[in-house]
Amino acid sequence: MEAPPTFQQALRPLGLGEMLDRAVTVTVRNFPGLAFVWIVFAIPLAVCAFLGTEDQSKVFASLADVLKTQANGHSDPNAVSKALQSNPVFNGWTIAYIGGLLLEITLVQTALTAAVGARYQGGRSDLAACYRIAVSRFPNVIMFDLIWLFFGGLVWVVLALIGAAVFFVGFALGFVLHAVGITIGVILGIVVGIVLLLAAVVLSVAYEVGFITCILEGRNFAEAFGAGLQRVFGGVGFRRSMLAGLVYLAFSLGTAMVSLLGQVVVLGLLRSQALSLAYSTVLQVIVAVFVTVFFVIFYFDLRVREEGYDLQLAVAAAAPTA
Repeated sequence: MEAPPTFQQALRPLGLGEMLDRAVTVTVRNFPGLAFVWIVFAIPLAVCAFLGTEDQSKVFASLADVLKTQANGHSDPNAVSKALQSNPVFNGWTIAYIGGLLLEITLVQTALTAAVGARYQGGRSDLAACYRIAVSRFPNVIMFDLIWLFFGGLVWVVLALIGAAVFFVGFALGFVLHAVGITIGVILGIVVGIVLLLAAVVLSVAYEVGFITCILEGRNFAEAFGAGLQRVFGGVGFRRSMLAGLVYLAFSLGTAMVSLLGQVVVLGLLRSQALSLAYSTVLQVIVAVFVTVFFVIFYFDLRVREEGYDLQLAVAAAAPTA
């Protein structure tokens, strides 16, 4: 297996196709080590999910029995409540799963990002080092997510108002101009819908860039929030972020369909909840590693293009010799 790329090899302006190719290469070369960062939480989380869904499966089975009984003409008004009481929907494993999921979203993703950043730059970062970084960054990451939760909610409200306004304008045009108005309204709705989708995509990329900034540069949550927006919406970042966001959107939709179809096949043919969870866990690890690698590469590409980060490193490396 080839050694990871050095600064000079890795940090240069890349096209979108080159970024995808490099993301695949880095993922394949470093997959065992990167996947292990995620697996240490993913496997216990899958066990909690399996044990936590046993009671829920019993609930669904009981409700199915109730429906069958009612279909045969035997009606019991308290049958549903009895089924729910005899088989609780939530248990201790379900609570553990929810708590682990929250940690996975923040702590594990932070550790994985730190590992990818180190390995992409030609270094090595073991499991303990990654999680030490994750623990040290954890408060800032939480605050960063809260800022984006508020900011994203505000943007969502604005986008919803714009969508509602377009709907009423289209409705009014259809009412006044009939067929012509309906046609204009549909075209206007499609255009505005595409614009809103692109806005949401670019904001998602800005979140990812700010998140990586917080971890790899050690900035506080406010600086990381501002840096993410500045790097994405300034200079060449906007156009490239739009393209990267569309790739990420397509990849997310594709993997979601693969995950759903795979679980349906496993449950339908093998009728095994354990195998279904194993399949979804393996796919989740692969997707998490690849997406993280892709966005870390994109983050460095923005810094190279807009800040001359590769030149900064070259000057720093040559300074002691000079």
